[in-house]
Amino acid sequence: MVEAFKGQLALLKELQAIDLDLHALKNKLTELPIRIADKKHEYEAVNDRITALKTELEETEHNRRTDEKDAEAATVHLREREAKLYAIKTNKEYQAALKEISEGKRANREREDRVIQAMERIEELKKEIEQLQGEFAEKEAAYKSAREEIGKEEAEIQKKIEAETARKPEIEKGLDKESLRKYNVVRGRYPDALVGVISGICQGCSRRVPPQLFNELLKQTGVKVCPNCQRLIFVAEAAPEEDDEE
Repeated sequence: MVEAFKGQLALLKELQAIDLDLHALKNKLTELPIRIADKKHEYEAVNDRITALKTELEETEHNRRTDEKDAEAATVHLREREAKLYAIKTNKEYQAALKEISEGKRANREREDRVIQAMERIEELKKEIEQLQGEFAEKEAAYKSAREEIGKEEAEIQKKIEAETARKPEIEKGLDKESLRKYNVVRGRYPDALVGVISGICQGCSRRVPPQLFNELLKQTGVKVCPNCQRLIFVAEAAPEEDDEE
């Protein structure tokens, strides 16, 4: 009876060792994207900034071209109006024409000022975009390198997961169905479904098991359940000599 229990316990321990390895490996998989998140964020932030600057550059160049065309057309119109001043017969019409010409020249000066400001801004934008493109190339390379490294690590982890998973059926085959069923049920709640009891203390929940239950554990006739955390428990220290003799 004791030997049979020890055999089942050994298999449970081996099965749990595999499951704990699988649990750790799967946790590593979920952590991999987090490790490159910062590099991806930096890379995307620079890219977004470049896109925004290019949009502003296009708008600024469009506005500059519009003002240049409007200023050119307005200049032609003002020259025509000035040439016709002397043909105006009444003072009222003459004053109105002078006002129109004055306002037209003021509007053209504003256009010219905007063109100059736009040219200055275009130069600034081009320089900033050029600088950011160099920074972007570095961050993109760092991100791609990190992604490639993570990809290799992910492949290695997946390979280990497959290898560990392949070991499980043979071990499960050696366990009695009830022990395996209990183990799988408890493992749905805890990664460490099977824990030892040392000096009467469950190593899963750190609480003392009832004396009667502890005495049952000492007989080594089967895995029991901790009444506090519901994990499967066994005595992790050597049983007394008189029990071994029995």
